[in-house]
Amino acid sequence: MLKKYHPYLRDIGLSDLQIKLYDYIIENKSGAVIELKEELNLSYSQINYNLSVLEDMGLIFSTKSEKNKKFYRIDPKITLTKVLEARVKNFKKQIDKIEEKVNIEESLQGVCLKNVPFYHYSDLNLAVNNFFALIEKSTGEIVLSSLPPIFLKKIESVLYNAYLRGVQIKLYFSNSDFDSINNYFDLITDILSRVKLTIIQTKERTCQRARYNDILVNVGVILIDGKYLNSINFIDDDLFHFDGFYGPAIVEQSKQFMEIKTVEKQIKIEFPEPIQTILDVIKTKQPIMTRELSTQSRIGGGRLREVLNFLINEGIIKESEIKGATGKPRKEYSLASKLKI
Repeated sequence: MLKKYHPYLRDIGLSDLQIKLYDYIIENKSGAVIELKEELNLSYSQINYNLSVLEDMGLIFSTKSEKNKKFYRIDPKITLTKVLEARVKNFKKQIDKIEEKVNIEESLQGVCLKNVPFYHYSDLNLAVNNFFALIEKSTGEIVLSSLPPIFLKKIESVLYNAYLRGVQIKLYFSNSDFDSINNYFDLITDILSRVKLTIIQTKERTCQRARYNDILVNVGVILIDGKYLNSINFIDDDLFHFDGFYGPAIVEQSKQFMEIKTVEKQIKIEFPEPIQTILDVIKTKQPIMTRELSTQSRIGGGRLREVLNFLINEGIIKESEIKGATGKPRKEYSLASKLKI
């Protein structure tokens, strides 16, 4: 339907994947995450992130419900006109970014004092795509310092999938890292409520200070699998620049820099008790029938069904039917493959 407009959609910044999702929602008037996953054969993190980009651009809107969240189309004539107007206003800014990229390509990219490969970004979307690729390949541990809430919202879905794979996640923060954000702990526990992780509040700063274009900024880090150091220059919720490299020795030093801090508070975010109880039972004995699951978890009726639907929609468990002794189908549940809850 929109094929002849694809070049224009690319011109305004949409990737091929985002165009596919946009096409689907325009043609079908709406689309739920689970049906988009099945129709386009994509991962939940790919769908959630790219739909959020389309929604941030004002091309689509979604329901407030998190359960099987649904996205709806907006009149393309109105929305694309607004996007075009915004692109014209930001044209000078885009030229500056292109110039920066050319300068980087022409410089000694890939080489630094320690001969480790660098990447450099001032574009949030390019940086997020890079973090998605690294985090989706993570297998062991992710350690984060204080980071802007707006950035944590962007990478929440891929952190969630990393947790489901069994990756251990820690976040260190200090109120001293922020100038005007006073409720950082409340913000991050709300943003990362689905992610099983350890949050450690320290007395001393977790971010180093540096100058960027004559501005004093924080340098936050994401350490992945003890190998990759990714740094983010920011002030509160304003992001300026991203870079990173492969360097296990430097990653270890950065990790120790946070571990020696004075701990003021440490908590672990877990699933709500009913959800965690049901997961523990399924993990112990899988597959397991509904009746036995209800007996062992002591959760039944509508509450059990509600929790099971949530876990199925999130791709954490799978439901299958088998024939009972009387021929009547019965449902059984097991963890989805490769998950390490």
